[in-house]
Amino acid sequence: MWTWVYYLGKRRQEELVLSGRVPGSVLRTTQFYEFAAQMLARGGPFVFVPQQLSQPIAAREVAEALVELARRSTPIGLAPELAGPGRHTMPDLVRRLLRARGEHRLVIPVRLPGPVGKAMAGGGLLPTEPGPRGKITFAEWVATDGKTPAPAHGRDRSAEPHSTPRRDRP
Repeated sequence: MWTWVYYLGKRRQEELVLSGRVPGSVLRTTQFYEFAAQMLARGGPFVFVPQQLSQPIAAREVAEALVELARRSTPIGLAPELAGPGRHTMPDLVRRLLRARGEHRLVIPVRLPGPVGKAMAGGGLLPTEPGPRGKITFAEWVATDGKTPAPAHGRDRSAEPHSTPRRDRP
């Protein structure tokens, strides 16, 4: 359910930016490589990973594209979709990241229920049109960014775009 609500919220944010009185730019991107690391940051001997096919990209390449959009003299509305250089399943990425870190945990692929889960497993997170593609492969990302495990105190939620600080935690 949270997945569906998250994507509905993202779509509504886009609508508000694109229909507002002040012109704006929206950049749609595919999943980030960093999502694989977030799956591992949850800890425990088992890693439950959504069964999804995606064309992930390094977050730093998305940041560079956003900076370029912000530097334009005029907003462009909906920018061409930005995606990574290759297609992968999330369980495969998580397994590869575990091996690179020398960790031994069981990866359990989970198909999310309903039409959203079916779409995610079948390529619903893939880009829908031609557009720019990132250059950093997952293997390159792992070698430079991915080998650093999450903080020892637990899951770092600051990188999650949909998270909000909880007031009941210090």
